[in-house]
Amino acid sequence: MKRVKITLDTSIDCSFSNAIKPDDVDLPDGMEIRHECLNNKWRISITYVLDTPKDIFTLRNTLDEIVRSLQIIEKAILRQPSR
Repeated sequence: MKRVKITLDTSIDCSFSNAIKPDDVDLPDGMEIRHECLNNKWRISITYVLDTPKDIFTLRNTLDEIVRSLQIIEKAILRQPSR
């Protein structure tokens, strides 16, 4: 059994964190996702206990989903007209 923690520090404003929080349900046993605000920037931490070799693929898939969501949010922000 191995405990892995991955932290993603973004340049995205914390106000956007609610965009993917609803996806943080029905997580695999041993996985925790935390959303934090640090200097008004969004930080995502994923902690997962790896029990079997296939668990690394579950972690990778979760990271892929989070990164895709972050990319969509960044693109949406860049498309907004300046105020």
